[in-house]
Amino acid sequence: MNDFKSAFRQLQKNPGFTAVSVLTLALGIGATTALFSVIYGVVINPYPYARSGEIWVPGLHAADSDQKMRPYRQDQYLEMTRLTAFSDVMSTRPGSLLLTGEFAPETVRAVELSTNAFRFLGVRPLFGRTIEPSDLRSSGEPEPVAVLSYLRWQRLFGADTNILGKTLRLDDQAYTIIGVMPPRFGWWTDNGLWVPMGIDSRNQRGVFPLARLSPGVSSVAAQQQLHTLQVELAKSNPPGFPKAEFATTLTNYLDLTVAHGSMERSLRLLFAAVGFLLLIACSNVANLQLARASSRAREMAIRLSIGAARGQLIRQLLTESVLVSLVGGVLGLLFTFWITHLMVALMPGNFVPNEARIQVNSYVLISCVSVSVLTGILFGLAPALRLSRPDMVESLKDEARASTTAMGGGLRAALVVAEVALAMVLLVGASLTVRSFLALEHVDLGFQPENVMNVEFTLPPKKYATWNDRNRFALDLLDRVKSLPGIEAATMGFGGLPFGAPELAYSLEGQPDPQVRRIALQAVGADYLSTLRIPLRQGRMLTEQDVNRSEPVVVINETAAKLWPPGVDPLGRRIRLDDLVKPPPQLFTPTNFSPSLTIVGVIADSRNDDLQSRPLPAVLVPFTLLAPTQRTLTVRTHSNPVDMINALRTQVRQMDPELPVNAPQTFAEMLNAQAAQPRFVSLLFGLFGVLGLALAMAGIYSVLSYTVSRRTREIGVRIALGARRQDILRLIFKTGAGLVGVGVFIGLIASLAAGRILVSQLELFQTNSTDPLSFGGVILLLIIVAAAACFVPARRASIVDPMESLRHE
Repeated sequence: MNDFKSAFRQLQKNPGFTAVSVLTLALGIGATTALFSVIYGVVINPYPYARSGEIWVPGLHAADSDQKMRPYRQDQYLEMTRLTAFSDVMSTRPGSLLLTGEFAPETVRAVELSTNAFRFLGVRPLFGRTIEPSDLRSSGEPEPVAVLSYLRWQRLFGADTNILGKTLRLDDQAYTIIGVMPPRFGWWTDNGLWVPMGIDSRNQRGVFPLARLSPGVSSVAAQQQLHTLQVELAKSNPPGFPKAEFATTLTNYLDLTVAHGSMERSLRLLFAAVGFLLLIACSNVANLQLARASSRAREMAIRLSIGAARGQLIRQLLTESVLVSLVGGVLGLLFTFWITHLMVALMPGNFVPNEARIQVNSYVLISCVSVSVLTGILFGLAPALRLSRPDMVESLKDEARASTTAMGGGLRAALVVAEVALAMVLLVGASLTVRSFLALEHVDLGFQPENVMNVEFTLPPKKYATWNDRNRFALDLLDRVKSLPGIEAATMGFGGLPFGAPELAYSLEGQPDPQVRRIALQAVGADYLSTLRIPLRQGRMLTEQDVNRSEPVVVINETAAKLWPPGVDPLGRRIRLDDLVKPPPQLFTPTNFSPSLTIVGVIADSRNDDLQSRPLPAVLVPFTLLAPTQRTLTVRTHSNPVDMINALRTQVRQMDPELPVNAPQTFAEMLNAQAAQPRFVSLLFGLFGVLGLALAMAGIYSVLSYTVSRRTREIGVRIALGARRQDILRLIFKTGAGLVGVGVFIGLIASLAAGRILVSQLELFQTNSTDPLSFGGVILLLIIVAAAACFVPARRASIVDPMESLRHE
């Protein structure tokens, strides 16, 4: 306590030192704590489910596919529930239902859950009850009951808790509301609802099973038992499993979160970057401590001479350092709230689990205190060790003389070198990510996204129960839309424009291939090329007649054309979509449907997977060939496509007043979403790089200012003996250049290694780990900043009055 009181008095006596140290540490500690709050909310604890780390997902791995989570038939899921390796197995199936009745027509996300699912997940409702085994009839049919998500409850009923027993009209059936889940529960939807899953062997739609292991059973043993079952299932149902040999996988559910892949790698590297920033801040404060130590050398010598032990001095000095760091941590906590809010605003939503909550909670507060204490020890230890061993003879001479005794000059210089090196690593990382992001922003898409928009709608399966009903509606709507003023071109499909098309197994006529390969399937209309403005390379595009008659013809892209040997013209040849030999029951096809299609044209490649990947081989079929309930209308307008939303909704409403139009999305918005994660990383790396540069500049300035103050008498002598102003400037700049040069050299070596890690982990787009522009630009920037930091101390040294500096000689 005495050490604490003494430390508090010392900080009060030196308000300038205290303020600069606290602000510097607040910056480093605040940024570190804020990033930890993001990592805790997104990676460490993203789900509210009971023992979420003990949920396992069955999957398959084969030569041509790696399905960590895959759909199984219901009878196969039921077989899994009988395995002794699993203590509990639930299943889920995503879907949607059309909400009508007293509410405006809307397609609502509806997730089917097995009746044990809520018990499996272990989350209680906000009020009411959840789905239970009693909600399944003896016939296997589910009761028409629904559990609402918190957002759906708020949207439909506000804060009204008197809704239990009320009904919702979903797909022309009344569903009774039995409960509402808390805000954080968001199993596969955060704005939808959950309904019980029936047990019907006639329902061929796949379900996704999840399991918990029995006590004492390892994941390896459970995987072996599951593999035995899957081998038997593959024998009884060959089409549902890979043709070649496969392996069974059990993946922890936490490893399947959307934040587990690229987002987790990004956060890990950003955490390393903010760690560098904290080290730079510590180096700065350690430098300030060493500068202050020189003025306290006489004090320490007196304490030692009257009996103080060296350990007591180290303890007191570390107490001062930790106190400074804790005050910096308190101020940094305020900074944490701001930068956490900034990161949440910048973070792409599709890379974060919807259940995740990023907030400053007790774990974050504990981490802030821990970082503050460790930081205080880190930057205070070296000055404490140095100051606790003063030169007793020199230090006890008269105070004026003693104050001129340099202390820790070599260590201070080493700290500045470390700051420059760390700042260079940060800046190179920032430069590589920013350069990658800019390259991504200017990638050749192969299509023109300006003034193009997607509008999605889902046809009620009971109302549109045949292939002809669904296609007639789509064709009529397309004709209506094309006649609207302001519409330049329009096409119809069922998703996958421009990204995310389903991939199907295929085979080429006359070219047997034992390996299963996949090709992207895009269902389009005759005006597809004019809507996206993609050039035709060979043959012809689909015609209105092809679409109206559902002709078995197909257009391929240039990448798909390369599937044939060089010199072989694909026009007139046939390609078979193997996955459509037996189409899924929900995907209606014409009576004379054939999965073998004739190629009539080749179009230019366009980005159809994502912005960073090369174009996938793709086939374009008439959208009438397949008739799912979900449809996508793509329009090109003469002006802002958003202005056409109401006109499009009017056309849909005139055809079917109860058919909702889902949220329209422009191609510009889709491209923005594709670039969201690289933008997030580049912005934060850039921010940390700028902060690191500012702290390094402050470190260079402080060391040179200290050097000038220690060498004032020497500089006065030089001027008295005839040294010119430029000679003094050159002397100080030479000192600064030496520190910066060594720091840049060390930083260059470290940056080469860090660049390789960065490029491999973040898969930076079109950026080399040794990108000369990035390295050259950073070195030039450091030279300019170092010169600016050197200028003020050098100028002060050049105007020293020799009479004043020699007065006390």
